[in-house]
Amino acid sequence: MSRDAERPTVTRKPRTIRGRFSALRIRIVDGKDRLFEIKAVWMFLFLFVLTLLLLGPHMGPDLPGLPVGSVVPEDIIAPVSLEYVDDEATEEVREAARATALPVYDFDSASLTRSIEVIRRTFDQGLQALSDLEQRRGDTPLTREALRGLLLPSEEVQAPEAALEYLGERRFNEQIKEHLVAALRAAYAHRIVGSKALLAPDARATLRDTFSGREWKEAGLREVRSLDEARDVARASLRAASVSEERTLAPFLADLITPNLILNGALTEARREEAGARIEPLIVRIPKGKVILRSGEVVNEDAARTLEGFHAARRQGRSVRVLLGNLLFTAILVFFMSRYVFFYQRSYRRERHLFALLVVVMVINLLIDRAFMWLINHVVDTLQTLPYADPSFYRFMMPMAGGAILMTLLGNARIGMAYALFYLPLFGMVMEWDPPLLLFCLISNLAAIYGITQYRQRTALIQAGLMLGAVNMITVLALHSVIGSSLPPSHVFYLMLCAFIGGVLVAALTSFLLPLLESFFNILTDVRLLELSNLNNPLLRRLAVEAPGSYNHSVIVGTLAESAAEVIGANTLFCRVAAYYHDVGKMLKPHYFVENQRDRVNRHDALNPHMSALVIASHVKEGYELAKSYGLPKQVLDIIPQHHGTRKINFFYEKAKKHENPDLEEVRESDYRYPGPKPQSREAAIFMLADSIEAAARTLDDPSPPRFKGLIRKIVSDVVLDDQFSQCDLTFSDLEKVSGAFLKTLGSIYHHRIEYPGFDFDKVVERPFKASRTHEPARRTKEWGS
Repeated sequence: MSRDAERPTVTRKPRTIRGRFSALRIRIVDGKDRLFEIKAVWMFLFLFVLTLLLLGPHMGPDLPGLPVGSVVPEDIIAPVSLEYVDDEATEEVREAARATALPVYDFDSASLTRSIEVIRRTFDQGLQALSDLEQRRGDTPLTREALRGLLLPSEEVQAPEAALEYLGERRFNEQIKEHLVAALRAAYAHRIVGSKALLAPDARATLRDTFSGREWKEAGLREVRSLDEARDVARASLRAASVSEERTLAPFLADLITPNLILNGALTEARREEAGARIEPLIVRIPKGKVILRSGEVVNEDAARTLEGFHAARRQGRSVRVLLGNLLFTAILVFFMSRYVFFYQRSYRRERHLFALLVVVMVINLLIDRAFMWLINHVVDTLQTLPYADPSFYRFMMPMAGGAILMTLLGNARIGMAYALFYLPLFGMVMEWDPPLLLFCLISNLAAIYGITQYRQRTALIQAGLMLGAVNMITVLALHSVIGSSLPPSHVFYLMLCAFIGGVLVAALTSFLLPLLESFFNILTDVRLLELSNLNNPLLRRLAVEAPGSYNHSVIVGTLAESAAEVIGANTLFCRVAAYYHDVGKMLKPHYFVENQRDRVNRHDALNPHMSALVIASHVKEGYELAKSYGLPKQVLDIIPQHHGTRKINFFYEKAKKHENPDLEEVRESDYRYPGPKPQSREAAIFMLADSIEAAARTLDDPSPPRFKGLIRKIVSDVVLDDQFSQCDLTFSDLEKVSGAFLKTLGSIYHHRIEYPGFDFDKVVERPFKASRTHEPARRTKEWGS
């Protein structure tokens, strides 16, 4: 059976060249499960971080913090419906409730009884002591000394020594006892307090009988005596009975008179606190759209307190209902974001970590926005002058478009647009759905994507930041006009300045984060490609010196690949830069490749075909390891083995077949093929065609367009029939466009030139330059003059 009969015809292949069975081969079940697990982890982390952001302090629209006495620049309208507790007013009402709580006085109604009981016990003990003493002494007279020793104060008798001596001399006369009881009754005729200074006579009070436990309220405590007044009354009553009794027994009587009305401070304070606690917090309800202050009004204490209460309520966070709604909304967005990544990877590019990249960039941007507003709120609190003290001005300074620029640079404009679509509602949740700010965020993200579509120069980020700042200024001015704000022109200009600074901050933030994300996700950006395209790169300099023919071949292949990539929408810069490095392995054995054989000596003449094929194929593996040691990105490294795929080294295979000995080992085609893998992307497929076409074009004696066209079609057909494009997304339509681009580029490189008249380079006789120094200038003048 012939070789053509063994291969399926081209018409049986699907239009996308990628065969059905080859597509099934790359779908490994374990790999899909692993990818799903990784994506689930990223989803969980994303939801966790967003939950923390939503639980944090608010970042949405706020009211300006105006000091007392300042003039309101414009109408202050409540941006959201809000309820907050007026702590100051609540405290005033509670203080009033505490003041209404009556003071509690403990009234000892048994104090007079106890004092009378002390007098009676003293007299009874004294009489008993006298009786006992008289029985022991008989007819012996009772001396003063004996009486003094007998009636010393004891636990039963609490009286001064002088009073006891006086009572003993008078044999504890019952009349004296009556005088003392009468004096006590006169003293306790009214309630007794320690001092009237702490007593409000006309104030209501609560009296609490400590003896019976009864409690009642009195309108006033007017008939009250102080302790000194009560003792004076008792002394006067005793004096009226006997001057000597008053002089001797007054101290004894004074000790028996104590206050029977005492303020219970602990119970009074407890009841006051209880009265204050019964007052519910005063809640102020501010509906959305309510005008809190009119333009031109002077901020008084009540208005300042309202603004401060609004700020405090906003800092307390959101309700559980709103939080759950935001989390459900976030889960829906994350689900659709993962589905977008799945379809994008399957249909366009194999970005293995695209979902993780979207999550990381989105979280970083949201964290930066929140941190920025937290910083601004704390700094603005220290300012007192408008418009610097208004935190709403600084919301437009947030670098909210930084993520869109990063995703555009790390992916492409399509991914950047998808990022902006998913980022906008998440930003709205964190900012509590502030419509003007959301519209500003949308326009800012679109402007950032437009301004940084291509990053081919270091100044591109600066230009994008300036352009973004200008768009931000125009957007703020448009929003100001549409909303109809009454800000003065100076405040509007400051608002536009903040928006412009926000665009510059986006450029600064992107320049800092871009290298970190490039390294972490191993993403090849245009910036990295531009660095690799520098011909002073050490690896390229080695290639130019050690294998100049391969270097020249790589440059031309880069030109062909770049033109082909442009017509099918592939990465042109990557194709040109990767072409410089695709044959670096040849410089390890440069003289085994025909483009480097300047001495017309072919090293393969001394080798058998199989060994020559091994040497030729080894430049793929050696080139991969060499490029890897120089730190080239993985995307460029993958081009080195893929640009040959598993193609056959046809020259040495045919040579081996020609010298095949049937008695020896059979020549196997697999021994004369490159190790692969086959091209996995459109760029790698373009390299395979460009490399073969450039090498074949050098062999044409007549480099005319018809010859080029036939050569291109022959090589493309061989590659397709060899099933080299079964694992990439190159279509037959792309092949037609690529072939046309190759033909046009080859025609411009290998074009015909007219012959120079009077020059026959084949008959030029080499002559040594042996002119004497004295005649050299004159001879040179004559030659140039002729």
